[in-house]
Amino acid sequence: MQLPLQMHGFIDTPSGRVKAMLCRDEDRPKEAMIQWCGPNDGGGGGVLVEMSENGKDGYELRPLKFYQCDGGGGLFLPSNIPNIEELRAYSGELTQKDKALVGAWYSPKGQRGDITFAAPKKEVRLRSTKLKSWTAFKSWASDKHQEGEFVNFRGHGSSRFSLSSTLHRAGRARLERFCYETMAQFWGIAEAILDMRFQRNDPDDFSVLLGLAQHHGLPTPLLDWTASPYVAAFFAFSDALENLQNRQDHTHVRIFALSRAVSGLAPPQVTLTSPAPNVSYLSIAPRKNPRLLAQQGRFLMTNMVDLERMFCEIEKKNGIKLVTAVDVPIKFAAEALEDLYFMGLSGATMFPGLDGACKMMRHAMAYKNSQVSVAPLPEVPGVTDAR
Repeated sequence: MQLPLQMHGFIDTPSGRVKAMLCRDEDRPKEAMIQWCGPNDGGGGGVLVEMSENGKDGYELRPLKFYQCDGGGGLFLPSNIPNIEELRAYSGELTQKDKALVGAWYSPKGQRGDITFAAPKKEVRLRSTKLKSWTAFKSWASDKHQEGEFVNFRGHGSSRFSLSSTLHRAGRARLERFCYETMAQFWGIAEAILDMRFQRNDPDDFSVLLGLAQHHGLPTPLLDWTASPYVAAFFAFSDALENLQNRQDHTHVRIFALSRAVSGLAPPQVTLTSPAPNVSYLSIAPRKNPRLLAQQGRFLMTNMVDLERMFCEIEKKNGIKLVTAVDVPIKFAAEALEDLYFMGLSGATMFPGLDGACKMMRHAMAYKNSQVSVAPLPEVPGVTDAR
């Protein structure tokens, strides 16, 4: 079978059975990160393995790097491991059975432990409510404001799109690689372009860098949210309008609403490389990031490819509602964007600069009665107005 980016299961260790994840990146198909967490999702570790096909519907595993948990609950690559040669002599094997990988690990001293990873048998999606019009959405947004339970929002240009980070949509699930390779490279680039220093051990500086990476197009494990349902609607209808030709059979946009209870899911210290399944709420300072300020931005950080399944499982287990969603017909895109423009929300306000101004003008071309006002062009010597 074609292995998914992420599989979940368990590993039997000398100390007992622990929950584990297998994470892969599509551009490095012969490698996988196996990470595990202890009881109550505490502690844990990880091993980067080479996965070689054995010709028998399975794989042989050879350890490449060993990761340990730091004080903040994240994985790091230690500079010195006392028993490294013994660990390198470990091996493993996994055999494909249906949608699962089943096998064992072996130590050079004859110890062994079972390993099982499984892919989801069916897709799980959050339920949504279909609204009939843009006016109905405005009533829904007003109701959510009055209720005060759902305080952050996110818009998708199609109701078919699931909650998924840009990193996972890019075919990557190894957060340790993202943290120690991708972000290390972006760190140096950002310092050079912005002409400022970011402190390597400062969590706030690192979160600012993450926000900059997300808002400038680098795939990250973040999902953008906003404090305004109308900002979320702008992004949903903007994306739908600009992709009409590519999605002719798509009928609705979707706007998600996130409960304030989600902020309680965040640990005291957020780490990208948690070995346990994780979703954390982040509020990032808008330093050097005017888009974040304009969009009233908030973030969720997750190492889960199937985030909607995780939310559904948490909701079922705890009897609470974390996320709700509504779908609005795409045919109201022009009406919605025109209305949002007169509310003060446009491409120009969401994306300060020429790119945003041009986005605003592109949207105006779809309005029934374009009334977007822009400053008149200055007179240019030698250029005649042909009107």
